[in-house]
Amino acid sequence: MRLIQDLRQVKFAKGLVNLYLGKLLLDFGSNIFGIFFPIFLYQQYKDINLVILYFIFGYGAYFLTLPWGAKLMTKIGIKNSLILSVIFRIPYFAAFYFFPENPLLYSILAWFSITWVRNLFWTPFHTESARLSDKKSRGKQFSILFSIASILSIVAPLIAGFILDRWAFSVVVVLSLGFCLLSIWPILTLPDSKEEFSWTYRETWSYFLHPFNRRMVFAYMSDGLVNLVNGVFWPLFIFSILNEKYQVMGLLTAGILFFGLVLRLFIGNLLDRWQKRKMVKVGAALNASAWFLKTLVVSGLQVFLVSTYHALALIVLQTSLNTLVYEKAADRGHYIDEYTVIKEMSDGAGRVFGLVLVAILLLFLPVQASFVVAGVMALFVNLLR
Repeated sequence: MRLIQDLRQVKFAKGLVNLYLGKLLLDFGSNIFGIFFPIFLYQQYKDINLVILYFIFGYGAYFLTLPWGAKLMTKIGIKNSLILSVIFRIPYFAAFYFFPENPLLYSILAWFSITWVRNLFWTPFHTESARLSDKKSRGKQFSILFSIASILSIVAPLIAGFILDRWAFSVVVVLSLGFCLLSIWPILTLPDSKEEFSWTYRETWSYFLHPFNRRMVFAYMSDGLVNLVNGVFWPLFIFSILNEKYQVMGLLTAGILFFGLVLRLFIGNLLDRWQKRKMVKVGAALNASAWFLKTLVVSGLQVFLVSTYHALALIVLQTSLNTLVYEKAADRGHYIDEYTVIKEMSDGAGRVFGLVLVAILLLFLPVQASFVVAGVMALFVNLLR
């Protein structure tokens, strides 16, 4: 098959392989923990507004401190920054191990820890990914890497559902932390590289608010908002649809991810032949329609069918969008990390805006209102040029 032949010809820089091996381990640990995390918070807080407030503080702190995190990356280097991001996961996961004893205290510890996990990881990671990936075959490279990640993501909800049907959430926390700590090994093999973040805190805000960047900022804000709804409100909704059965939700999620695996490879292979911006437009339209369909879901079978369709939409959109993002970042040359910071700030701002908007809507409407918001905002990713 031509597809298999094309994939065999793709070359990877050693640094890119090690970078993504570390991220695969981090993602696997985070996926075991993350799929049921909003549900855990809701069970602890017993109030959806407190769950929303938790995420507002978490993403708001990240949004406001990103320029400082980039400055710290400049001082200590990309590799050391990534290592520190793993170390900060220790107090983060510890907070949820002891969470039931004092939710307020451990919420504060979790906010502080996750803010620096994100600050120390995402800007260095995106900067290094753009630098190490190959411009001519970037679509194929990321398609392969994302497909490998998809294989592990299929297993994660099965493990989490199995554990939570039998034991407490603390067991999930310990297992997740273990996989995250393993990621230090491939990260240690990365070359020592540095990027100088040249803007001050005030300059960063000036560029973030500058009219020239408005389309880009709104595009990334919309993407952040949609991902927020997908990661927080959709899991809460389907958990209630499935009568709060952990293992059923884990099996269903794994099945949806499995159906998307082969499609991801195929679409990534086409990306280097088709114009990425057109693929983003198609993906955005499919993504929006999937969210509107989700407002009609009332059964487990419908969850599976609509989510499988949504998986296709996300593959078209995210593979295309991520490839385009890294191309735009790489084109910035020396300003690659500055571009990444603006992108991450936009993502965080979109999440905070989405949380506030959904909190207001939930005063009058059911949780499906968040799906309508996501469907409308999904189209704004087309603003990216």
